[in-house]
Amino acid sequence: MPPSVRCFLVLSCALFTPIFSPSNLRAQDDTSNLSRRATDPTASLMALHFQGLYTGGFHGDLPGLDEDRWTLQFRPVIPFEAFGHPNILRMTVPSQVGGRGDEGWGPISVFDLVVFDEDWGRWGVGPVMGLDTKGMAPDEYVIGPAVGSVWQVNKKLDVGFFSQNVFWSDTAATQIQPVIAYQWGGGWSLRAGDLQFTYDWESGRWVDVPIGFQLGKVTKIGKLPVPLAGNPQYNLKDGAGLEEWSIGFTFAALFPAN
Repeated sequence: MPPSVRCFLVLSCALFTPIFSPSNLRAQDDTSNLSRRATDPTASLMALHFQGLYTGGFHGDLPGLDEDRWTLQFRPVIPFEAFGHPNILRMTVPSQVGGRGDEGWGPISVFDLVVFDEDWGRWGVGPVMGLDTKGMAPDEYVIGPAVGSVWQVNKKLDVGFFSQNVFWSDTAATQIQPVIAYQWGGGWSLRAGDLQFTYDWESGRWVDVPIGFQLGKVTKIGKLPVPLAGNPQYNLKDGAGLEEWSIGFTFAALFPAN
C-alpha cells in the first residue's frame, strides 16, 4: 500500500473515530429523538417556548394604519399524569409590542390534552379555553374541545393534525393545524410549522389559510436541549385587514424526564 494511502487512512480514522464512537452516536440519537418529540404536539415533553413573530404585510388597502406588527409569545408545555393517562397542559400568552393594533397582552389560550398511546402513534382529546384580555373579541371567554392525532409513519416522518374549537354566545371558530414533520438527523427537522387554518362559523368564511414551513435544529447549551426554528408563512385568504405574510423565530428550552 502506498505511503500516501496509509497516511490518508490513518488521518481518516483519527478524524472520524470520535464522530462514530458509541457515546457520540448515542448523543446524536438522543438529539434526534428530542427533535421528533419537540415537533409532536401529542408528545409528553416539558418545554418553554419563546417566539418572536413579525407580520410584514396585510391584505387590503387601509390608509393610516401601520403595515407591520411585532408580537412576542410565551408558550409553556407541561406534561402530567391524571386519570391513568398522560396529560399535556399548554398555555399560549401573546403580547403585541409594536405595529398595527393595540399594544399589550393578546388573547390567552389554554388546553389540556389527555393522550392515548397506540401502535401507530398517539391521539388525544381535551378542553380548550380562551380569554380575551383587550375586550376586542365578541366574547371575553370561549371554551370548546381540542383533539389531535399523530401517526408515526416511520423513524423519520410523522403526520397528523391538531384542532381547537371554541364557542360562546357570539363566537364559533375552528382551527385546524396539519402536523407534518420530517427528521433529517442530527437534531435537524423540517415541518409544516404552526399553520392554523381558521374557519369562522359566525361569518361563514375562512379567515386564515396559511402556507409555509418551519426549519428547526435541536442543539444544547451545556446539558440543556434547546430547539431553534424559523417559520415563514403566507395567508392565501385575501380579505381586508387580514394578515398577509409573517415570519416567526422560536427559541425553546426542553426538560425531558428521561
